[in-house]
Amino acid sequence: MRARPAVFVLGLIALTAAVDLGTKLLASVHLADAVEPLVPFLSLALAFNRGVSFSMFSAGTEAAVTTLLIVQALATAFVTWFALRAPDLGERTGYGLIAGGALGNLIDRAADGAVTDFLDLHPMAWRLFTFNVADIFISAGVVLLVIDALLKSRGPAARPETAVHERRPG
Repeated sequence: MRARPAVFVLGLIALTAAVDLGTKLLASVHLADAVEPLVPFLSLALAFNRGVSFSMFSAGTEAAVTTLLIVQALATAFVTWFALRAPDLGERTGYGLIAGGALGNLIDRAADGAVTDFLDLHPMAWRLFTFNVADIFISAGVVLLVIDALLKSRGPAARPETAVHERRPG
């Protein structure tokens, strides 16, 4: 593997995790007992997720938190491995965003056993879920990987950098 893609991937992961952790810190300081409406369907409201996505499988004991941290660390390492071995910028970026978001959530959970959430989605008075910037990065990474895969499935004509140039004898 060339050094330049690895520097890009590791830098993207570090930047993504830092932005996530910075926003969580700001939310923790400024939203202690407050709910701040942003738009009619989204508010800032501090919450702590002790489980996995959407607070499923809440980790209430120290052993459960430790198990969850180990699983998160392995998943983060696995996605980072994919990012470092991705053949092109689209895949490297997609996996890098996912790994960076996962790392931010991992570090946050390691600090106190919970992930800090603060973006409360509630369209038409239905409270759907509360999430954070890491979740946005993870979702954006997945969308980018899907788009990249769709473009690749269209063949070389859809992606000029992958086109093969044949030499004709002459």
